[in-house]
Amino acid sequence: MTSDPARRVRAVQAAFLAVSAVGTVAFVAVLFPGLRGADLWWGAAAMLAATAAVAVLRPVLAAPVVAVAGCFLVLGPWAEAAESGAAVWIAVAASLVSAAAAQTARDRRDTVIAFAPFAVFAVAVAASSHSTWGALGSLAPVLGGSTVGLGIRLRTAGRERRALADRQARADERLALAAQLHDLATARLTRIVLAARSGGQPGIEADAQAALADLRRVVIGLQADDAPSVPFAADGLAEAADIDGAIADAVHRARNAGQRVDLSGSLGAPLPRAAADCLARVLEEGLANARKHAAGAPVEVEITAHGVRVHNPAAAADAELAATGSGTGLRGLDARTALVGGTLRHGRSSDGGWTLQAEFPAATR
Repeated sequence: MTSDPARRVRAVQAAFLAVSAVGTVAFVAVLFPGLRGADLWWGAAAMLAATAAVAVLRPVLAAPVVAVAGCFLVLGPWAEAAESGAAVWIAVAASLVSAAAAQTARDRRDTVIAFAPFAVFAVAVAASSHSTWGALGSLAPVLGGSTVGLGIRLRTAGRERRALADRQARADERLALAAQLHDLATARLTRIVLAARSGGQPGIEADAQAALADLRRVVIGLQADDAPSVPFAADGLAEAADIDGAIADAVHRARNAGQRVDLSGSLGAPLPRAAADCLARVLEEGLANARKHAAGAPVEVEITAHGVRVHNPAAAADAELAATGSGTGLRGLDARTALVGGTLRHGRSSDGGWTLQAEFPAATR
């Protein structure tokens, strides 16, 4: 299907050609007073019909229509006007459709369809004017337009190649970072798990195993060629009930650590696994920030239809914990949320407190 920008370009071109056709009719009527009645209006009808074709057809298909209209004008009652150069519309239309066809032709077949009729047009000019130079001159708008179209096409291709090179460079950087994370952090976390297990410290072991799972998901995400556009498979979904349960567990752990947390709401639909992981990170960041900057204040955790909202009122900050904050966590969450197609909002609330809210698109099965 033709894109909206392409339709708009065709509409602009057709409008310009329509104005050119009206001007050409007026110009010819003044210069050739003998051209009146049906002969004049047949020429006008040919130009307007070709103009309509430019508006509705691909340039490759509109070009032959313009060439046929040109042949009609050159060989028909407008022959004298066309030979004298008064039929300005022919040159304008030929240059416009040639430029557009040169930009959009997809293969050799398209090229032949678009430009072969202009060879017939040149023969018609030669037959009408009995001049080889006149035939060659009639091709000047075609050659000029196609040259401009090819130049635009080459510049566009150059931009696309540079964009592709930039994407490849970013992909290479992600792969290098994934390799470093895997080689360094995974090995050390594995040793922590083994040491905690042998030392009978299940809490440390569980935290380290969770960190390993998070790290593996990050590494997998870094290895994706274009993570935002990769569709999630059905087995990559997290059910709403499972996410609600994980949130409840996180809130329970925060309460056990002495934090006052009020939990309400529930998800309305499953989320892609990556979005569910991101939601969990938003919750953890919100609870951690509340502990740092609003120590002792109650925290409101609201589960919305497709996300989570964490709010804490204004309260005194824990000086030691607040000093460890650098804003890196929120910046990382911004990027991670955008990566999975979600939106993250954070800032001061009307009561002087702080609100962190994330929303994610629902998954499709």
